[in-house]
Amino acid sequence: MNQQFYVVTDGSAIGNPGPGGWAAVLVNGRMQWEISGGSSWTTISEMELMAAIQALRSIPARSKVNLYSDSDYLIRGMNDLTTRWKNRGWRNRRGLPLQHQGLWRELLQLEKGVRIRWTWVRGHSGHRLQARADELAYAEARHRRLALRRAA
Repeated sequence: MNQQFYVVTDGSAIGNPGPGGWAAVLVNGRMQWEISGGSSWTTISEMELMAAIQALRSIPARSKVNLYSDSDYLIRGMNDLTTRWKNRGWRNRRGLPLQHQGLWRELLQLEKGVRIRWTWVRGHSGHRLQARADELAYAEARHRRLALRRAA
């Protein structure tokens, strides 16, 4: 198997917080596949991070990954901010405990096994794979919203 992966991720939440979904489209050579999931009560930030985590969990160690996301939070976090947050004891610039600290730590752990290039891509700009990841993430959020309505 080719060890070069192209990954596009997205997250969605209806209500923020509310029902949410995450999705990733993965490409390896000529193979392309999709993964998605969600949560009944979450935030869009959590779903953006979870999309990257789930995608990276499915990639073999020592691979090269170009990961694209429309989440500035994810991309800036992984390119610039995680080192600062770690040095501050996982606190933000206001001194408050960082939200989603466990997810950030998991991303850093997953990053150790692969070489990742984190790249921001503008959402809803006609990027075919980003549009597909967005569609899948939103479908997961809608599915969970319908399940909550039926349970009520």
